[in-house]
Amino acid sequence: MNNTQLNRVLLYYARTGSTAWLAHLDMMRLFSRAMNRAAWPLAWSEGAFNPRPDIVFGLPAGCGIELERDPVEIGLDVSNEALAFDLEDAVRRLNTTLPESVRVVDAAYTEPVGKSLMSRVFAATYRIEALGVSSAYTKTFTGAPVMVEHVRKKKTTTVELTSKIMDADVSDDNTLLIVCGAGSVNHLRIDLLLKALVRDGGLSPEGAAGARLVRESVLINTVSR
Repeated sequence: MNNTQLNRVLLYYARTGSTAWLAHLDMMRLFSRAMNRAAWPLAWSEGAFNPRPDIVFGLPAGCGIELERDPVEIGLDVSNEALAFDLEDAVRRLNTTLPESVRVVDAAYTEPVGKSLMSRVFAATYRIEALGVSSAYTKTFTGAPVMVEHVRKKKTTTVELTSKIMDADVSDDNTLLIVCGAGSVNHLRIDLLLKALVRDGGLSPEGAAGARLVRESVLINTVSR
């Protein structure tokens, strides 16, 4: 371990349009390259065979999901005291190098709290826009467990969805707002939710396939537990 001093910055970013279809690894590359072009003094992992920039996304986003305020934690190498780092100016430079459909909407210095950003994520809020989606939700989630099969790497598992949903707003029939579990514990996959709404709630397959999916926020614990 060297004496490199690290400062940490917590960014919140939004993505819309075609960039909503970027996979997680593509988003990581996009931010890494944009930060290099914007002259951010990124810290790099130490002792690793392939060092990587210290960029941690709070909750990887699936393809097709727009984001309004998603967290990313950045480690900075500030060992060279001659290189002053102004966060406000750095964010401005970063936004000029990112695609127009990806914007940093907030940024602040943050203190280490013992756990990684990803491990502190516990919930997320989503907006799903599709014809009759709220009616489909009401028909599907009546209080009883809702079981959906999930196939991953040729293995099929059964996932219970009801316990993963914390709150729902169905006041607009064509816009469903939900707060659900996210992260390493009690995570709700939105594709499985849509699958249940088609099977049990009468949402059309075309409506599910064409639904607008927006993650409005990611909720994180601010203290280590």
